Amino acid sequence: MLDIGFPELLLVTLVILLVFGPERLPEVLRTLGGWIGQARRSFTSLKTEIEREIGADEIRRELHNSRILEEAKKVREEIEGAGAELRASQKDVDDLMRRRMAALQAEDQAVEDAQPDTTSSASDPKVSAPNDATGADAEAPEAGPTDADETDSETEPSAPHPPRESRS
Repeated sequence: MLDIGFPELLLVTLVILLVFGPERLPEVLRTLGGWIGQARRSFTSLKTEIEREIGADEIRRELHNSRILEEAKKVREEIEGAGAELRASQKDVDDLMRRRMAALQAEDQAVEDAQPDTTSSASDPKVSAPNDATGADAEAPEAGPTDADETDSETEPSAPHPPRESRS
């Protein structure tokens, strides 16, 4: 702080004694002591107030950080919950898709089992061809759809059909 040694203090005391005299010296020292005490108290209160503000700032920062951490924890929990729900939904969808695929495969198998085997009937000599010489056993081939059968229900019957493109 101040580098004041014993000789400097002795010199200051001697000057004060000469200026104020021995009669007023105790009163001056009392007043000087009161001012020094008041200055120390002011300095101490200022110091504690600054420390309190710094501490309050730190506390505010810590509270802010703790709020952020709490919010982050809530968000993390929400995300984990949504992930669990998503995994459960995905499992349900997978199970549903497996069941549906099994049902479709069973339907395909049933359709294949219900259809007559065309390769074995073509090689079977007991089965007669449609162009049989007698023509009595042959059935007329079923007529396929014609252009007249394929008219759209939305168009008027009197409207001409647009030309159809050939499919190759």
